[in-house]
Formats: sequence, structure tokens, C-alpha cells
Amino acid sequence: MSRSQRTKKKKRSGWAKFFISLTAILVASTVAVGAYAYFKVSNAAKEAHVNLSRGSQSVKRIKEFNPDKDNFSILLMGIDARPGQSMEKERSDAMVLASFNRKNHSVKLLSIPRDSYVNIPGHGYDKITHAHSLGGRDLSVETVENLLDIPVDYVIESNFTAFEEVVNELGGVPITIKDEYVVKQIKKDTKGKVVLPTGSQTLNGEEALAYVRTRKADTDLMRGQRQMEVLKAIIGKSKSITSIPAYDDILDTVGKNVSMNLTLENAIGLIPFMASIKSIDTLQLKGSDYQPGKTYYYQLDQTKLAEIRQQLKQQLGV
Repeated sequence: MSRSQRTKKKKRSGWAKFFISLTAILVASTVAVGAYAYFKVSNAAKEAHVNLSRGSQSVKRIKEFNPDKDNFSILLMGIDARPGQSMEKERSDAMVLASFNRKNHSVKLLSIPRDSYVNIPGHGYDKITHAHSLGGRDLSVETVENLLDIPVDYVIESNFTAFEEVVNELGGVPITIKDEYVVKQIKKDTKGKVVLPTGSQTLNGEEALAYVRTRKADTDLMRGQRQMEVLKAIIGKSKSITSIPAYDDILDTVGKNVSMNLTLENAIGLIPFMASIKSIDTLQLKGSDYQPGKTYYYQLDQTKLAEIRQQLKQQLGV
């Protein structure tokens, strides 16, 4: 059995944070219909807003970036930090690059394994998860841009809080579990608190969290697929205001536990497109175990990496 199949049990998955982040963007338009709603959205956006040291535009952009018309990408990062703890120098527990094509109304999601052996600018080759602890969101963005050779227009990062609340307020998410070993491992991971059947079902917050965080059920690549499966389900559920009866509570949570370089104007401007999304495809990097010494890495397959780069460039039109 390979190292990637024997990954040790971790703290609560940082993937939870991504869902809150993207949900915040989707919620922004559906609730911005009154003074109180706008006040809540505005406060959450201001509290969550951060700047990248590079400025508002990626160095990978040759032409001036128009956020209202151009295809765009968002780097979603889950940071290994507890509520109230600064996220700036903690590791990224999970990382997904979402690329959006306005003409096709499509999204491509790429899960980047946390142990990927990549060149971190100024630090040499290391696990991509270390980029954030070495240089925060700025270095993480630069590392991903160099790895994939595409611009990262926006970054959204968040800590461990509120995933269960968001999923519950959405009324759960529809998921199909095919592997019986996964449900057995979830039961073991949660010490019997979460017991799921195989097949199609709606997962509540606690169940969805257990589903995306399990690491021993198979591999990190399969874990990435589960994460993207739940993200797709949340995007779908977040399109309707009727799915979010307590949006004000969610926005309070987002403001306190999410950091993003999107302004309120950016977020609201993206909503019509986000609501018009017709297809969500998932991409995944491939590789092999690599352990030159005591430290384990995931060596990316360069042929597959080149294919992924080309697909993302085509998606973004760059």
C-alpha cells in the first residue's frame, strides 16, 4: 500500500472553508434586495476583504483584466487555523482552482493535492501546502500561477468554522456514495456518530463534513474528488434564495472566518454569471509517491500537468 493510501488522520478538513467562501459570492446577489440585506452583505464583504501585494491584477495577464467581462479564476484555500487564530502563516489544508468561462457558462474545478512537490518561488521545491506558511496568500497565489501557467484573479481563504452551518441552512446537499469502504471509514473516523448508507442521499452538515474529510478510505486524489463533488452540490443549492432561510447568520460567519480579495462590487458583479452556470467539470492532477528522504511528497506527472495547463488556458482564453 502506497503512502498516499496510508495518510494519517488529520484535523477537521480545511475544505469546509471553501464552501463558505463561494457560497458568500452566490448569496450576495440573491439577498441584496433591501436595505437590511445590503447592510449585511456590505459588512461581511468589508470584514472579509484583503489585498494581494501584487495589486489587483495578475502578472500573468497581458491585457488589462475586466472583472465584468473577462473569464476569471478563483483560488479556493482552506487554511489550517482555528477560529480566532490568524490564517496568514498557517498551512493550506486543501486547495482548489476554479476557472470560469463566461461564453460557455462553465466552471472547471482542479483539486491540487496538498503534498504536491512544486517549486515555491524563493524557497525551492517543497510541498505546495507549505507555500502559505512561508509567505501567506501572496506566495500561494504565485506558486499556483507558476505551476499552472495561468492567472489567478481572485483568492478566497477561510478557516475551519461554519461549514456544517452553511450546509444545514441550505437544507443539506445531494450526494451519491458508491464505495461501501468509504461509509465504513466514515463511521470509524467519527466513532459511530455518522453512519451513512451507500447510494443517493442528502447529507446534512455533519455528514457532509465527514464525507469530505475522510482520508483513510482510499487516496488523497479520491478525497479531492469528494471535495469537488460536494462543492458542485453546494453551488447548485446556493442559486436560490429559497434555499437560504438564514442568510444573515451565514453572512455573519463569512465575515469573521473568510478572507478574499473580492470587493463587494466584484462579488455582486459576478452573481448574474454565477447564477447562469450550466456545467461544472472536475479536473485532477496525477502523479506518484516520492520520498527521497524522511519526507513524503507527491510527484506530479508532467505529461498530465501539461494537459491540465492547456485545458485551463483554453477555459480562461489566455
